[in-house]
Amino acid sequence: MPNITRRWVKFIVGSDVHGDMQDIASNNVFFKFVDDFAPDIRVFAGDLWDFRCLRKGASEEERRESMRKDYDAGVVWMNKFKPHHFLIGNHDSRLWETAESDRGALSDYAQLGVIEVEKIARDMKCKMYPYHKRDGVMRIGSLKVLHGFHCGVFAARQTALIYGSALFGHTHVIDEHSIGGLDRRVARNIGALCQLDMQYNERNPNTLRQANGFAYGVVNMRTGRYHTWQAESIDGNWILPSDIVEYK
Repeated sequence: MPNITRRWVKFIVGSDVHGDMQDIASNNVFFKFVDDFAPDIRVFAGDLWDFRCLRKGASEEERRESMRKDYDAGVVWMNKFKPHHFLIGNHDSRLWETAESDRGALSDYAQLGVIEVEKIARDMKCKMYPYHKRDGVMRIGSLKVLHGFHCGVFAARQTALIYGSALFGHTHVIDEHSIGGLDRRVARNIGALCQLDMQYNERNPNTLRQANGFAYGVVNMRTGRYHTWQAESIDGNWILPSDIVEYK
């Protein structure tokens, strides 16, 4: 994490770009806002790439598809955002899993990709986190950030129960759930920066819950207290509330 001495600092969290399946309009808004908001802490919460040809249930057509366009699009995005923290998502992890497998030349090719990605991260002093229930969680004050491990309408609730106050992606949905108790426990699903209508989900009406969005906020470096805002595209118009006022 950058060395920051101010009490309140700004952060931003983007997630689920999916390489060549990214939503261009949403990413244009995201990068313009990054320039305007000037966050001190930049977090990418996973699934920079789609890597559909590497998934275990890939069709023959998907297996024959080149990864080059997908991979290059993700690398360009990473170099543009320059995150301080990079959480590997379940789609990203396919590259690491393939590199460690015994799939011949494909594993060799994946290993080259792993080496390149990890070098890019080192060069920009970006910390990488595995897709892991424990080690894949970063903290900004008392707020946690993870890629996400649950799906469906109860994803935010399950995340709040297990991780407490957290931001996560994974489901491409904007949602939140709070757990009653003495301490604050609110989990927010922050939406996605990818296309919402993809070939695999075009006949699944449940995915109509999905939305383009990202999260940002402020954290008190002395107390760990935080506040988040949700950026959301509504009918193509982006709502981006942001102000910092403390009343005593």
